[in-house]
Amino acid sequence: MAGALAAAAAGVLGDYTRAGEDLRVLPGVRLGGSPVGGLDAAGLRTVAAAAAEEGLVRPLELVAGEVRVAREARALGAVASPEDAIAAALAVGRSGDLFLDLQERAAAERGAIDLRVGYRFEARAALVELLALAPSVERPSLPTRFDWQRRVVAKARPGASLLPFDSLSAVAIGLASGADRIELVTQVRPPVADPLATIADELAIGAVLGSFSTRYHNDNDHADRNHNVKLGAQALDGQVLMPGETFSFNAVVGERSDEAGYRYAPGITAGELVDVVGGGTCQVSSTLYGAAFFAGLDLAHARPHSRPSSYIDMGLDSTVVYGAIDMKLRNPYDFPVVLHSVVSAGEVKIEVLGKERPYKVAFERELKEVLPFKTVVRDDPRLRVGASEVAQQGKRGFKVVRRRKLIADEAVVRTEEWELNYPPTTQIVRRGSSPNGAPAAAPPPPPLRDPAAQLRIVQ
Repeated sequence: MAGALAAAAAGVLGDYTRAGEDLRVLPGVRLGGSPVGGLDAAGLRTVAAAAAEEGLVRPLELVAGEVRVAREARALGAVASPEDAIAAALAVGRSGDLFLDLQERAAAERGAIDLRVGYRFEARAALVELLALAPSVERPSLPTRFDWQRRVVAKARPGASLLPFDSLSAVAIGLASGADRIELVTQVRPPVADPLATIADELAIGAVLGSFSTRYHNDNDHADRNHNVKLGAQALDGQVLMPGETFSFNAVVGERSDEAGYRYAPGITAGELVDVVGGGTCQVSSTLYGAAFFAGLDLAHARPHSRPSSYIDMGLDSTVVYGAIDMKLRNPYDFPVVLHSVVSAGEVKIEVLGKERPYKVAFERELKEVLPFKTVVRDDPRLRVGASEVAQQGKRGFKVVRRRKLIADEAVVRTEEWELNYPPTTQIVRRGSSPNGAPAAAPPPPPLRDPAAQLRIVQ
């Protein structure tokens, strides 16, 4: 038996000696998952190059807060080092330590040795990639806000920034460890002012309590007026009326002045159409009044125009003059309501939003009396004697009764009634006073049309 053991030991020693003299990889060794046993250095180089390329194109998921992107290892600064893997494969079982080398040889025969191609890390390339990624990660801090499209109140959200230089170590460690996912280093940005923060939990805009739309001329001739309309409507957008709170149009919209950005445009003053700073703002107040009427808000204070407007039904208009005539609304509900205004493509639309709509609302208007207008003749030396033109068309005045009915479960639960007066608009005629003046050129005004004796709108 002793002789047999000696012979076996001699055989193992002989195999070990021959393996040390052979310049090929020991059987069973793998490199990057591929068997390389029996290959010499040249053969190993081919396998190692393929494994290295596979590792370089391997996609890695970069995570920076809410942003997730895929990048190849090569783009993140990975540079393959196949020579190290080749040397390691050839060195398996050839350390010179008999016991250690026999252990490695046995492990190779079991398929337990699978070498990886190593990679160096080029920080400059990784930094270029991280700097390019940074803008997509950049996110400003946002306050509580209204998402009009989804009809929800979006809660305040902290912003975030990517820290490219601090993220280099995370990339290096991820590449070295063979990770599939790398968490980059981000920084939370400081919060911004959040006026709605204290009432955010009370706000809801899922229900349209009332809405109203009016049309305007969307052309260059009315550009200044349309500018004023948009400026006034922007001031209303997102306004919150808490339960029991009274809203003042003039307080919210502010003075219509040059300093506030308003322009000269036609407006009604003392029954005449003249250019005033902020002309057109009354269309905003009237559209809001219509929305508030159908939303069931308390109509605390409002005054109709001195003459009916072309863009809104008589009885739903509300004039405003900063410092003189205001429109005030009150929220009668036990939940906040929110105003939303949009001016686009020739339409002004205002909505009153809240958590529920308690009522349907009916608008009823009854024409009680038609009042004739006066005519004023003014001499005009620019016109020839005997010629005349209508400078301002006269408008008949009206006395009307307006009613609002709040309807719940198909029953009228409350009726409100107002008497409104629209005084007649004086007709102004230019009469020629010069023998050398021009002949009349303006066409006669179109015939007048009185409003319907009865009108009812339900929303």
